[in-house]
Amino acid sequence: MNMLRKSDYEEVIKEKLKRYFEYLSILITQIPDNFRELVLPKYMLYTNFKGVLYFDKSGRVCFEIKRERASRKSIKSKDTNNVEIELFGYSNSVPAFDVQGKYTKLQGLVFTNKKFFEKFGNQLPENSSVLILEDNMIPVRVGTYADVKIVDCWVYWAFKRRRHVKYIPFAWIFGNIDILLNDIDPISHAESDFYSSLFNNLLMALYSGHSFLTNSEVKHQVLKIYLDLIMQIEKEINEVLYITEADEQIFQNLLNKYKFFLWPGATLIEEQPTLRGNKMMRRPDFYILTRNNKIYIEIEPPGYKPFIRGRISNRLKGAINQVMEWRGILKDDSVRYMIIIGLLEDLDPEEKRALHAFNETHDKIMVVTWDYIIQNIKLIKNEIYKQLEK
Repeated sequence: MNMLRKSDYEEVIKEKLKRYFEYLSILITQIPDNFRELVLPKYMLYTNFKGVLYFDKSGRVCFEIKRERASRKSIKSKDTNNVEIELFGYSNSVPAFDVQGKYTKLQGLVFTNKKFFEKFGNQLPENSSVLILEDNMIPVRVGTYADVKIVDCWVYWAFKRRRHVKYIPFAWIFGNIDILLNDIDPISHAESDFYSSLFNNLLMALYSGHSFLTNSEVKHQVLKIYLDLIMQIEKEINEVLYITEADEQIFQNLLNKYKFFLWPGATLIEEQPTLRGNKMMRRPDFYILTRNNKIYIEIEPPGYKPFIRGRISNRLKGAINQVMEWRGILKDDSVRYMIIIGLLEDLDPEEKRALHAFNETHDKIMVVTWDYIIQNIKLIKNEIYKQLEK
């Protein structure tokens, strides 16, 4: 536990939260005012709000926006036995999402239990992503070295004699006070949340239908905004990949900012999740959860080749050894692993064949170059072009 007095660290935490919202207010100026409600979550548009900081006995902290309209930004503090009870209205032993990493966000989900779904399912929001949980489950639990934001989510829960319904516009749970005081950078979190929310909403619009696509004039204007942004992002990433000679942390930060392009449409992306087992602790660079896959990712700088003259490079060998340690800890055959290393244009034909052959013979580990990220950007960009041509 940090040795600051409680009154002191409360002020530090409140200042960090205010800086997060202040930087969000700068980022959203990239979107014209009349289109912000279409493409951004509501909480990013709040000019003022009333919030509460919960501190529980285990050292966890939770910030929640309680009222979205207020004369100013105000944050009160409250001691509690359990942050889950304060946020969700109840607590249970089994989490639907056991978050062990940072920069994690759950957005636009409806959590309910079987009792509520069977008796009152018609009361659930239409066209929403509904997760039906067992009665002994809770939406999320956060590990000691982790944090998670819960954005635009609902809880619909039926107990023996009562129903519980709650809307959560924005909440941020931290596994302990120290991670909040020492490891949370408000600006990088604001950037990560802004871009991931923005492009997740675009993905929903492109493939699931969205109100702004039903009006041809609005659709054209909004998609042009997205196109300009994605071209700026593509330029920035290319400049870092092809020009910058830097250590791995530079590229980690780049993917934190634009994590959407690690796996467009992912349910959840965690940065540096904690794996424990066999008297060791390991932290992969990213963990991705999709509807069908669980993927752990190791990144290596683009300046290192995966293969040299047809043989596995020392850098790739080191990455594979790390993956094997993760597999030993997890002992889960359903998990897949990805290593991102090098650039395709730096590989000669023999090295490209070696990369292809490796992936053909390994069904749990995939090695890709950083062109994978650029390709994900181009896929979204090309889909925008198609929509603009309609």
